[in-house]
Amino acid sequence: FSSAMSASSSEAAGRRPHPTARAFFDALDQQQQSKSNGGASTTTRRQSDFVKKQVMSLGWRSRYTQAEQYPVSVLADSGQEQQFTIRQVQRGEIDGTYGTGATVWPASMVLLKYLEKHPDLVKHKSVVDLGAGTGVTSLAAAIFGAERVICTDGIASVVKLAQDNVQSAQLVGVDKKRIEVEEYWWGSGSLNEQFDVVLVSDCVLPKLYPIAPLVDGLVELMKPDSVAIFSYEHRHFAQYHPAEKFRELAEAKGLQIKIVVREELDPVYSVDDIQIWEVRKL
Repeated sequence: FSSAMSASSSEAAGRRPHPTARAFFDALDQQQQSKSNGGASTTTRRQSDFVKKQVMSLGWRSRYTQAEQYPVSVLADSGQEQQFTIRQVQRGEIDGTYGTGATVWPASMVLLKYLEKHPDLVKHKSVVDLGAGTGVTSLAAAIFGAERVICTDGIASVVKLAQDNVQSAQLVGVDKKRIEVEEYWWGSGSLNEQFDVVLVSDCVLPKLYPIAPLVDGLVELMKPDSVAIFSYEHRHFAQYHPAEKFRELAEAKGLQIKIVVREELDPVYSVDDIQIWEVRKL
């Protein structure tokens, strides 16, 4: 968690810009350095590739945040491209109608693209998606060959939104009957079963959700050989470091956390402030 902790201390000092702005400025700096140095062609190409990656990251991260429909394109395990749209509801958090679950957050796309690169993580597996919000990662898991997907959220209006998105998605060769959408509070025991894979995107957010029930939910839903795949976006929290608190609570319940190295993530859908974790039972 060292990189996230560094981000936290810098943010607390008020010196570090938003990651999106930082990526943009880094790209500009690299481009300017390339022009002024007039270095070797290999260096120039490397810098040009870096700039392109930063620009692409800026594009996917912010392009559709305010759109009613969020377009998603993924490559299925069969090699066939699947395209679908996710309906978002703006101002759901402000109006108190949907909480934070009615939009596609960047961490969801990082997780989705990680699964696209490693479909065997969910292929032929039973999957439960916690705090699934719009249902985008649940749909992705089904596209990548999950045997069964339970898409869950704790807010009834968000559950209905996810149901609508699942029903409206036009997927080729994917049996959407394998996707079930249910209301579930972490650790409540209401699902009454365990799964091969647990997906968790952008839920380690103590400003809005306590971490302990999420850890209880993992213990409840995971088999001895299950894996929980987290997409964690770091946000400063004054009382404690969210990632470190999650690790503390998870290890107390017999769970271990591994940070997936950046090279294993999608080269475009990877940014400094979002990590992929694998969580397993000891």
